[in-house]
Amino acid sequence: MRKRELKNVEWSLLIAATILCVIGLVALFSATQETEYDEFSKQCIWLVISLVIMLVVMMIDYNLIVKLSPIFYRYIYIITYSSTIY
Repeated sequence: MRKRELKNVEWSLLIAATILCVIGLVALFSATQETEYDEFSKQCIWLVISLVIMLVVMMIDYNLIVKLSPIFYRYIYIITYSSTIY
């Protein structure tokens, strides 16, 4: 990552989200101790996948998102409207 991207990260929000994820994993681990930890392992896998997606999204320049926002808005509007018809 470039220094600019690391400088602009809301570290308090990132730390708070990480703490909440760890608390959730600890609670899930203690709840699944008598089983084979299937749910715990699934949760860990999804946590890693979501962290990778978060890093990819953090690298996207927000000006690109601003330019594409009218297209996203129209697309979401059409999907919402079409789902109310059917």
